[in-house]
Amino acid sequence: MTTPRPSPSPDVELHRKVILVLDTVESVRLMESDESGFIQRWRRFAHEARNLVVPTHGGRFHRSTGDGFLLAFDQATAAVHAAFDLLRRCGEGNRQLGAEPPLQLQVRIAAHAAHYIADEFDIYGSGVNLASRLLALAGPGEFVVSAALRDLLAGSGTRLKDLGMHRLRHLSRPTHAFRVLAAGPAAGPDAQPPSAAGYAGS
Repeated sequence: MTTPRPSPSPDVELHRKVILVLDTVESVRLMESDESGFIQRWRRFAHEARNLVVPTHGGRFHRSTGDGFLLAFDQATAAVHAAFDLLRRCGEGNRQLGAEPPLQLQVRIAAHAAHYIADEFDIYGSGVNLASRLLALAGPGEFVVSAALRDLLAGSGTRLKDLGMHRLRHLSRPTHAFRVLAAGPAAGPDAQPPSAAGYAGS
């Protein structure tokens, strides 16, 4: 699915990048069950994301929502490696902090390549909306991408599973989605998603 190109006004900038969206699975339940523990685990994870993962992979941190964030990357492969780095760090944090499985932090990630408009406060555009809606197709510890991003990953060695066409909330046209199974070769320890056991910290 191709998203339309937004028209910027003079006080904003137009970009075409990979938009990556992450959110916490069942964050409301986690907050209600263990507010202080959830906040501790989230703040640790968000600190690593902003100060370690994003700079390492050449990304930009645009927005934090308290249980998720919005990132942008110039390169498709960099976005994929960053996503798996985030999933790995989330699993490691659960193990190191010793949270019981029902209280562990679990995240899901989606990404799309599109134009967007950025100003001093936020980023905007239908491509941002599509990336956010793709999250509905990702389970805990999973990373889902659009066909537009899949096309940019051709030849990179990235392994994907075709999820078919889906109608996503408030989008008029079906969206072709893919689950990313592993990044390309020579990507280091973040090249593959953690196992289910490792991610859950069991």
